[in-house]
Amino acid sequence: MATPRIAFHDTAGKFGPMLDLRVAAELRSGVRCNYQRLGVASLCAPKEWTTLLEQRTGLPVNELAAGESFMFLSGRLMEVPSSLDSLAVGHAMTDSADGSIVAAHLSRKAAEHFIAGHAFDSKLKTTPRIDLSILRRPWDLLEADGFARRMASDAKATHEAWKQSGELAKPDKLVAITGEVHIHATAEIGKFVVLDASEGAIVIGPRAHIGHHAVIVGPTSIGEDTHIAAHATIKTRTVIGPRCKVGGEVGSLIMQGNSNKTHDGHLGDAIVGSWVNLGAGTLNSNLLNTYAEVSMQLGAGEAAESTGRVFMGCVIGDHVKTAIGTRIMTGCVLGTGSMIASSTPPSLYTERFTWRTDAGEEMYRLDKFLSVAEIVMARRQTEMSPQERALITQLHAKAVASRHASSVSLGTAAETPTAPTSASHSARK
Repeated sequence: MATPRIAFHDTAGKFGPMLDLRVAAELRSGVRCNYQRLGVASLCAPKEWTTLLEQRTGLPVNELAAGESFMFLSGRLMEVPSSLDSLAVGHAMTDSADGSIVAAHLSRKAAEHFIAGHAFDSKLKTTPRIDLSILRRPWDLLEADGFARRMASDAKATHEAWKQSGELAKPDKLVAITGEVHIHATAEIGKFVVLDASEGAIVIGPRAHIGHHAVIVGPTSIGEDTHIAAHATIKTRTVIGPRCKVGGEVGSLIMQGNSNKTHDGHLGDAIVGSWVNLGAGTLNSNLLNTYAEVSMQLGAGEAAESTGRVFMGCVIGDHVKTAIGTRIMTGCVLGTGSMIASSTPPSLYTERFTWRTDAGEEMYRLDKFLSVAEIVMARRQTEMSPQERALITQLHAKAVASRHASSVSLGTAAETPTAPTSASHSARK
């Protein structure tokens, strides 16, 4: 009998806004999220995440099934490490980059100790690994070789599942197809669509809609209930999660889900959270004029660090909104809940819950933010859970404290958080 696998949330790495409202195992890194590709039976996370994760993943959280031992895998892993099955009880694999434990085979007693909130046993026998497919920074999601490998694995698994259930579609003769394309039977493909999978598989999920004359280049995944606008260009290495609306030109993009970039405008080498709305004409730059490696600042008060990438666009947190015509510069990070409604580009780092207009920046008042978020979520027949509300409330309090500390260190008076007073800067829906 196979040893049950459990994905645990660890705190190694830096991810900016991407882990504000999700755990690492939920990050979408192909057709599937990390926890799905790892084949775990349950999750391990801080107690405040328990109910929310159970609702979102359908998996038990902080519970042990029957068994004498359990394999704990970091949620930052995007693929199962090689030779995992040969890992003996009491042994662990570590990331050679930072020494963090990424896989550990624990006895039932040790597993209960860890799930109770304690650290791994210091007596674990560890082996450093350099061949891990693991997230240390957000841009690791875009690494080309790993992306292609994950997409190939996900496409194969998806094809087999749909084939067994009789849910594979036969595309219309007016759709041009090259290479390995997998279309769910409930997806709608418009006329004169080009699906070019010559460089990697294309997967189009349940109830997805691809507009007339759209071009999709693989490897690419279009999630369930996602709408691709007519004439859109979806370039290689793109993952668009469930229930998104996307148009214009996008490529080398990871979009977690429930987000909109419906209108024309370029978005490339970008990582976008959930419940994001990019107004008409919003576009980003993914290349410096100097062709130098792009640096990014992932947190307030942190120094910018090199991504090691010449092509790197932006990281956009959950619930971010941009007004029409917004320009996002190379290496930009937009914090969770921020609203960009200025005629000039936002700073390379925008703090969480920042309301930015040509008049300046102020804090997005919590009650107003929650009201808008509930309206947006209701448009997709989704209700904000009490756990999500609590996480957002905590995050907002931290952002207020961070802004206050920053103002004090600069010798200025702390701003009183205020609500936006004009609807003229609201993002176009």
